[in-house]
Amino acid sequence: MSGPPPTRPGPKLAAPGRPISRKISTPKKTFTVEPWTGAGEGKKILLYADFGMGKTTLAAMLPNPAFIGIDDGGRLIKHPVTGADLMRVPQVETFDDVRAVLQTPSVFDSFDTVVIDTVTDLEKWALPYMFQHVHGPKGSMCQNIEGYGYNKGYRHLYDTMGLILQDCESLVRAGKNVVFIAQNKNIKVANPAGDDYLRDGPSLYSGTPSIVDQYCEWVDYILKIGYSYVTVEAKKAAGSTERVIYTQPEVYFIAKSRTSLDAEVPFSEPSDDTIWKELFGG
Repeated sequence: MSGPPPTRPGPKLAAPGRPISRKISTPKKTFTVEPWTGAGEGKKILLYADFGMGKTTLAAMLPNPAFIGIDDGGRLIKHPVTGADLMRVPQVETFDDVRAVLQTPSVFDSFDTVVIDTVTDLEKWALPYMFQHVHGPKGSMCQNIEGYGYNKGYRHLYDTMGLILQDCESLVRAGKNVVFIAQNKNIKVANPAGDDYLRDGPSLYSGTPSIVDQYCEWVDYILKIGYSYVTVEAKKAAGSTERVIYTQPEVYFIAKSRTSLDAEVPFSEPSDDTIWKELFGG
């Protein structure tokens, strides 16, 4: 009786845990040098202040804005000059919804600016999205950020919030301005030269890794609405109620401008759009 027919050797498999080596061809690029102007791209702006300081009202005077309203404060606000209702994207109720809108650029074909109001609340929406999409130890579904293990949850939150910046980058390259509105909070600053201190900044997670740093690094402008001056005597605050927009940083607050803006720009009344005239030219 004859034995089994001879078998041919199969394809050589990689050892378990080792990737299979594949040769990937990449198109060859031709490099040149040209002026670095960002022509045709939108501006990236982060606007923050305490509640009631006029953040959404100021954003309403941006060039032709459409709002992604994470909180519902904008429903009571009119354009301070025209009296028109603000334009918004309805039915945005989750972090997934925000990403879907940002990844559908045709939504904003008739608009020049996309305003996310507020990114502070968007960070809260990021948590249930993260619990659903990022599994914990041994594939478990986490119910809170501590379920991922020591500090691992905050790394996942950092990466999750980074997805929004990726989505917005495509809009900026397509010529749309992207503006984040944030609440204000006191951020503790580690000072290697002496005692730690507090400074005002956008209300985003400021631990390690820092989401507030991630967003502040991405934008071109960080604008803080505040009072023109405040004095404290005998632990009592006094000063002017006149508002200004700060564009340059001080030790006690975060601000930023990649171009030459005045350090303090007036915001004397709700219809004062001086800052946007400086940024966008009239």
